[in-house]
Amino acid sequence: MKRLIKCFVIITSVMMLLPASLAMAQQATPESSAPMQMQSPTEASASSSPSSPTNEQASLPMQKMDKMADSVTKMSEMCQMMMQKEMGSARCKIVAGITFGVVLFLDLLLLVVLEIQWIVYWSRKLKAERR
Repeated sequence: MKRLIKCFVIITSVMMLLPASLAMAQQATPESSAPMQMQSPTEASASSSPSSPTNEQASLPMQKMDKMADSVTKMSEMCQMMMQKEMGSARCKIVAGITFGVVLFLDLLLLVVLEIQWIVYWSRKLKAERR
């Protein structure tokens, strides 16, 4: 019986430690690629020709649109970064949930074994008292 319990303890500890170590080894933080930078039409026109007063008035809405485009780009990069972090931590959450389930199952199994031993003990004790 002791040998069986020792084997059971060894097998369960290997089952618990092996997936955790594999999850740690696989968890690598990938470097995010460099964000794309767009050249706004105002920058392109400013580098090619000098600006005139009428051209500046016409480019004012374009500058606002460029500002909005930049802010949307930054927001999308931030969202991508957050998603990568969440996906990286999802493995740890899954491993933790599985580990918790395995521990709960082992507790239930040990409780059943204890109940069986308790029944055997009391049956032997009651038989001994009847004699």
